[in-house]
Amino acid sequence: MVALPFEQWVDGLASALLLWETRARRSNRFRLRANSKSIKLFRLNDSVEELVFTTDPRRPEAVPANLLQQTRYSTVEIVVPAAAIIERRLDPLPAESLPFIENVVLHQIESIFPWRASDILHSTKTGKRDDGMLDVSVQATSSPAIQAELALAKACDASEVLITTENHTRDGRGQILAPIGSYKEDKLARARLISRAAIVALLVASVTVVGWTAYTRWSLSSDIAALDQAIADRRALIQRSIEAGASSQKRGPEAKKRLTPAAVVILDKLSSILPDGTYLTDLTLDGGRIRITGISSNAVELVPLLEKSGQFKNATFYAPTTRLAESNSDRFSIEATLASQDSQTP
Repeated sequence: MVALPFEQWVDGLASALLLWETRARRSNRFRLRANSKSIKLFRLNDSVEELVFTTDPRRPEAVPANLLQQTRYSTVEIVVPAAAIIERRLDPLPAESLPFIENVVLHQIESIFPWRASDILHSTKTGKRDDGMLDVSVQATSSPAIQAELALAKACDASEVLITTENHTRDGRGQILAPIGSYKEDKLARARLISRAAIVALLVASVTVVGWTAYTRWSLSSDIAALDQAIADRRALIQRSIEAGASSQKRGPEAKKRLTPAAVVILDKLSSILPDGTYLTDLTLDGGRIRITGISSNAVELVPLLEKSGQFKNATFYAPTTRLAESNSDRFSIEATLASQDSQTP
């Protein structure tokens, strides 16, 4: 189930790479013309033919080394008479048979052309009909009839060999791609290897990013849960202190002051001043001066809030405010002086 889509991705990316390479590097084009006495090789410059090599088809000469450097990896057209390429149409086929069209053609090829299957060079074109069926046309020619030309094209080390007529059309009619040489196959194999490695690397990177994101989210959730628990514990402590103070209300202010620790009273004041989204992680009381450390979604507003409360004065940051990774909160450190001594330890 997974292998088929993966290979389709690989094939698609490999085709795109080959197309990009073809457009990026324009290959040289040559044309072969033959008769009973000679085979002539022409270089094509904007459809203008320039004769570069001639040989006897009965005693072919080797391609010169300097010319071979130009013909290697090039496209060679072998020109044949129009009657040498025959076109036949198969019966319409269902659209589901598209991946198997070539097997269908090979199965019927000897019955629709006057040559043996091993002697046939062919190309297949498909088109979709309005009724959803497929039109299939096959063009073919006899390879023994152009054996000398094919041998010379192979000796040129061409990457692509086309069997064409003089008046072949842009849609590919009158033109057959010959399976000559292994360079194109090597390029396709290399492109598939690169594509497979790129897709695997992309999948691994995606899994890594998703895993790291999930871990970071879990870690932040754990930190927030711990802070919430600490806040709940301190609020419970404050509540117990308030209840203890209420039960001893009849003992007078002095007794209440002795039963309620100064730090708890200050923490109660801070809890009423500090906005939602602000959590304290540390509180230090030294005489009439306090230091608080914590996390807030808007730390810059805390100093004005403390000053405006009337409970504290000279509030200031005594350490730099830092942004927490993977969060919109800041870690802050503030010190201030108690506005009155009523909350200090007796």
